[in-house]
Amino acid sequence: MLAKKRIPLFIATICCLEIIIYLWAAWTTSFNKGNFFAIQPEFVFDKCARIAGRISSVLILITLLMVGYYGLKKIYNDEKKKESFLILITLFTFNHLIHLLFVLLRFRSHAATLSIVENLHGFITFFFIILVPFILWTHQHLNRFLYIGIILHLLNISYFINKTFLGKVKPPDHPAYHNQLGIVIITAACLYILYRVYLENRQNGTAVNQG
Repeated sequence: MLAKKRIPLFIATICCLEIIIYLWAAWTTSFNKGNFFAIQPEFVFDKCARIAGRISSVLILITLLMVGYYGLKKIYNDEKKKESFLILITLFTFNHLIHLLFVLLRFRSHAATLSIVENLHGFITFFFIILVPFILWTHQHLNRFLYIGIILHLLNISYFINKTFLGKVKPPDHPAYHNQLGIVIITAACLYILYRVYLENRQNGTAVNQG
């Protein structure tokens, strides 16, 4: 299980990983030009945003599988499991903020603007991605509102990720099979969660145990 005292180490690991991704993107982009200093930021940040997004997908997938396997009630009734769950949510948020930074830099390098109106769902999703960890760390017990909110939050993130994957699939020239596989896996994990929700609440309605 993940331990709260190791959060700084986990965050430092993500930072190091993202730095490595940037250096790799800069190297592979400039290597094609035969000059390491001939960095093309539009291509570098394209790669960085894409890889950082995949790391976020892995983190949320692990979270989905954890909730699907144990169920939120069992997670919140076990202090170690709850701590691991909160850490996963926090690490996902931290990594996705770095992903957002790369996305913004990518738009800037392409001399493009990211419209809030055209990407309203994305901005709302990012707002809750930032907000939810603060809510979860300050609420020790699970209640009906929190239970429903967590499930909807995870499903919304999954939808957003699948939507991003789907945008990369452009058959027949670019089928992007790895993105199609990602859609299948994330969708299956969401169905797993919904099945767990059904099992948890089939006898007691939607009531959630306190403490």
